[in-house]
Amino acid sequence: MIAKVNAKKQRKKQGIICIYFCNQLIENRVRYLCLNVTKGYAIVEGTQPYTVEFEYENGEIRNLLCDCFCSYPCKHEVAAMLQLRESLAVIEERYSEAYAQSGYFATISKGTLFSFAIDGNDGGRFLL
Repeated sequence: MIAKVNAKKQRKKQGIICIYFCNQLIENRVRYLCLNVTKGYAIVEGTQPYTVEFEYENGEIRNLLCDCFCSYPCKHEVAAMLQLRESLAVIEERYSEAYAQSGYFATISKGTLFSFAIDGNDGGRFLL
């Protein structure tokens, strides 16, 4: 009986986490994502920036690891994986030949890029 109650609590916790996962992606919390052949890395904004590392090969994700305090699959990991899926779809559609040659891609959110580009600059121009 105790095992059933604990399992039910765990499913409820996972359901709540799933709602957060979607919100993380919708709110554009994945600031940076890259995949270099099979090694992947992401920075996901939460109460602080969290790093997510993973391996990706033949459509499978392995060794998913976030540096947050959670001991179970966290919202940062899922947000990074949802962003990975979205990014791979765009790359397949627009940049498949370049990706096939290099095995590397990186994405960065517009806000992060803009902030990085102008951080500390008091004057000058910025062109995209």
